[in-house]
Amino acid sequence: VALPAADALQGNWSGRFALPPGGRVAVENIHGNLVVEGWDRAEVDVVVTKKALAATGRLADVRVGVEFGPQSLTFRTLYPGDLEEPVQVDYRLRVPRQVRLEGLRTLQGDITVRAVDGSIDARSLSGNIVDENVSGRVVAHALTGNVVATLRSLPAPGAALVLDTVNGDVDLMLPPRPNADVDVNTVAGEVVSNYVFTTDAALGDTTRRVRLGNGGVKVSLQTVRGNIRVGERCNQL
Repeated sequence: VALPAADALQGNWSGRFALPPGGRVAVENIHGNLVVEGWDRAEVDVVVTKKALAATGRLADVRVGVEFGPQSLTFRTLYPGDLEEPVQVDYRLRVPRQVRLEGLRTLQGDITVRAVDGSIDARSLSGNIVDENVSGRVVAHALTGNVVATLRSLPAPGAALVLDTVNGDVDLMLPPRPNADVDVNTVAGEVVSNYVFTTDAALGDTTRRVRLGNGGVKVSLQTVRGNIRVGERCNQL
């Protein structure tokens, strides 16, 4: 399904799709922000806003492709063969609280996820990634931008919890009294935490580790040029 917009400096499109709890949602964007919020309905509500960044920006040439099935829903920004088209596309979605966000992608833009349980896989080349009040598996990768996560609960042991960036800070707030094994690595930055991290020669000079509680969930926090901040929601630094 291809959804065109009218020629203007700004155009909006909205839609609603049935999706059961535990379904999969993906967004593949190029230039623009993604905001995803959980709600207590078995459906996805989406609002897409297209903005011309220059007089030459043609909104009608930039489309949103939608692929949907009984258990999955994918939105994809489609440019007319030339990624230099000066049009920004922002997505705002409300999704079932129990959801698998296994493909949130944008090249230039921020990604924000709020109040979901399940799994999150978010990647941005240039932009911040913020996961607020979430639980379950979280993987967030940025090239230039900060990565921030506030967890309501940890994923099951064996599930991934990975936050990393190259140019930016990493900030993680864990639930109270977590059971986790946390590795942090920053090349040109500081680690700010009330936890006592130790170094391990086998891990390299820039990696530090701490076991919280009984351990179990593997947590990896990494940046090259930036600081790492880690604590608990009831004991914010």
